[in-house]
Amino acid sequence: MSTNPVPMEVEGGVATLRIDRPEVHNAIDAQTASALEARLDQIEADKEIRVIVLTASGEQTFCAGGDLKYFATLTDEKAVQAMSHRMQRLLDRFYRGHRVTVAAIAGNAYGGGCELLTACHFRISVADATFSFRQAANGIITGWGGGLRLFRQLGRGPALRLLLTAENCPAEEALRLGFIDQIVARENLMLETYALAAKICSNDPRAVSAFLELSQEIYRSDTETFRERETDLFAQCWAEGSFGDVLKRFT
Repeated sequence: MSTNPVPMEVEGGVATLRIDRPEVHNAIDAQTASALEARLDQIEADKEIRVIVLTASGEQTFCAGGDLKYFATLTDEKAVQAMSHRMQRLLDRFYRGHRVTVAAIAGNAYGGGCELLTACHFRISVADATFSFRQAANGIITGWGGGLRLFRQLGRGPALRLLLTAENCPAEEALRLGFIDQIVARENLMLETYALAAKICSNDPRAVSAFLELSQEIYRSDTETFRERETDLFAQCWAEGSFGDVLKRFT
């Protein structure tokens, strides 16, 4: 186990975050949450970073959700609420941030681990991974904002099925439902993940950031408000981005 539970590598505009607690199935405790917050502070301060790749150590489990030893220390409702709000804020920094987050999934995801995946913009998985929202089986519900994101991502029926049954969802079914975006051979997982990251990094950062904003705005605004914001962002990209270089070829 590394000293920092979330080591980070940065190369070519891509920051790779690795949850490194394989001895507890990469479960998240207070220290791991703090490490993720600190890494996001670093990323948000670095304008050169365009994409976050989120992965985990080992091939058995991507993330088992919250560390049960940590959960056992939450002895009253206020402590539980504080933990829930903290994790919601943390995952929102991936989901609502200005960097694209791509999950590279080499193992199974359970409970909060699936909630973590809902905060990623893209999810690339190996074929033998399974996914299970285990909350209902444990007598709780989603506490890290994953319920809202899952309903938006899959729609009411498919989301309710996963949440109410707590069943294991194989990668092929998760792909069909739209919970994951791509299945790749295990030996190609990181190669395919970095290939997607490179494609995103090759485009104008203002345009990428604008599309990320619009992907959130669609849930907050009526049609006319959304169109106005889209028009404003379009004009800003035109004026400030690389489109001027394209136009020069025609003058």
